[in-house]
Amino acid sequence: MSTPVVPFSSPLELFLKGGYLSQQGAEECQAAANLVAPPKRMLAGSLIPLGQFPDPVPEAGNPAALFRNGWLRKGGGAFLIAPSGVGKSVLTVQAAICWSLGRPFFGICPVRPLKIVVIQAEDDREEVAEFRNSVRHGLTTDFNFDDYDIRIALGMEDPATARVFFYKAVGKVGEAFVEELDILLETNPDVDLLIVNPFQSYFGGDCGRNADLSRFFRTQLDPVIKDADDLGRDRAGILFIHHTNKPPNDKDLRAEWGNDEFAQYIGAGGAEIVNWARAILSLMPSGVPGVFRYICGKRWQRLDWVGLDGKPCRQKLIRHAENGCIYWRDATEEDVKAVEEVYRKPSPNKPPVNEERFSAVSVVSYVDAHPGLSQKQYGDKISGEIGCSSTTVRRKFEEAAEKGFLSLETVNRCKCYSVTEAGKNEMLKAQF
Repeated sequence: MSTPVVPFSSPLELFLKGGYLSQQGAEECQAAANLVAPPKRMLAGSLIPLGQFPDPVPEAGNPAALFRNGWLRKGGGAFLIAPSGVGKSVLTVQAAICWSLGRPFFGICPVRPLKIVVIQAEDDREEVAEFRNSVRHGLTTDFNFDDYDIRIALGMEDPATARVFFYKAVGKVGEAFVEELDILLETNPDVDLLIVNPFQSYFGGDCGRNADLSRFFRTQLDPVIKDADDLGRDRAGILFIHHTNKPPNDKDLRAEWGNDEFAQYIGAGGAEIVNWARAILSLMPSGVPGVFRYICGKRWQRLDWVGLDGKPCRQKLIRHAENGCIYWRDATEEDVKAVEEVYRKPSPNKPPVNEERFSAVSVVSYVDAHPGLSQKQYGDKISGEIGCSSTTVRRKFEEAAEKGFLSLETVNRCKCYSVTEAGKNEMLKAQF
């Protein structure tokens, strides 16, 4: 009795059942296989309606909060940028001790006592111990800290009470360094803040290449410190200590270098550093030995810093101690006056400016005679022609605008000045 022939609906079915195919059948099978749809791609996360975001939790009870007014939270990064040799390591130790006790460090206030790990590559144990002892002395004598509280936070009586730790990630750079951070936070989940000193010792790439910076920050580091599901489970904040770019050769430019609204861009490397960081601090010379400008170039509005005029400001003056110990303290009134005198002093490389003749009305007259330039173009031309700093020119423009002599508007993304009626009347009264 012969075996009945079972019909197949297609050459592909025949092939799957173990049969043999003709050349034509093989081609049909290949064509059918090409029609198989690729697997459906899936988003890494989910879309969340804006209205479903919970209201902010008060900082006092928010485990993600680190510093007041949201200056920096867990999952965020910040940079402190300063030239070599100004005392960044000492500043790091002093900040860590202050924040571990829930105390402010020159106006940057934590929301609670923080647990901090300092990862550093530059100083040996003896140097770090010297910094610790000097800072401890300075905090008790100049800032009214209780020495017993400091000893507890440092674990000097009992390591179990320590809130400030040091760790040397020797030989770890780039992805290996980030993996080390991942292990550190996995084994110490109560750590609030990581301070890494200096950034370039652990980055492992070219700081001048934004592609390298993006890979490190966004591909490697962010998944370690941030909650990918955005459920409020960010692990820790991170503060990188970083070096400045090489200062400009022009002494007049160097005097103003890093002390204005562009201070966040003085760090060595690409703009991705500023793009990624939530907050940027810089520590810059003031022109007076031992006195420095402590500047918040990014998110300064959240620090509630107030200047001598009672207005919000982006910078403070701090200085090295002068009592034989190594720590930072507040600048005195004499320091402030000395810095102001440096900035009033004319540059030896340029002829002195007659302050009475170069007034707010002077810039009004210049705008009237050269209409249509941008704010930057006016600054460059006037400083070059008159022989004064761009900062002085900017201040005169601000003064003229405040008095209503000039109006300021944005045209094609450029800030442009124009003379008002009040400015024209003022020019008529002025004697040049």
